[in-house]
Amino acid sequence: MNKHKIKQKRKLLRERVDKKYIGFHVYRSVNENLPFMFWERLTDEPIQDGNFNDPAAEIGQRYYYKLTQVDADGNESAPLTPKTTFTDHAGNRHEQNPLVDFVGYNMYRSADRDVPLDEWERRNKEPIPTTEYKDEGVSSGEVYFYYVRAVDSRGTESAPSEIMRVIRK
Repeated sequence: MNKHKIKQKRKLLRERVDKKYIGFHVYRSVNENLPFMFWERLTDEPIQDGNFNDPAAEIGQRYYYKLTQVDADGNESAPLTPKTTFTDHAGNRHEQNPLVDFVGYNMYRSADRDVPLDEWERRNKEPIPTTEYKDEGVSSGEVYFYYVRAVDSRGTESAPSEIMRVIRK
């Protein structure tokens, strides 16, 4: 292995872009659960094409990235979690959160979206092996918020999914 510092190229793929935005600011953290206000902003000017090279990334260190959309006045949106990949010095492409031995999902619920994620209630005892889930403990007409995490055979969880808002009919 080359002992020189390896530059990792991170490609940030945009899923949807509102036309009033001119680009993105990129933020990084080594802790995905750190409140966003403490994440480090890596860009001075908004990037436009969805590609970002993180020259300060260290080999062996796991990073988490978020984006904010920036409008022409410099205002930023709420943070978005991008689909992130990186390419190593040999040209191998890697996903941000690969789960080699995936076993299922853990489902989390809260009646308040603003509660820290580690305080949400886990709704399943064992990982859910499919993408289907019916929550029996909800009241008709109430609003609930959910997110999921993929789980491997050791019980290690992935980063959280996007938060979903659900109204029980």
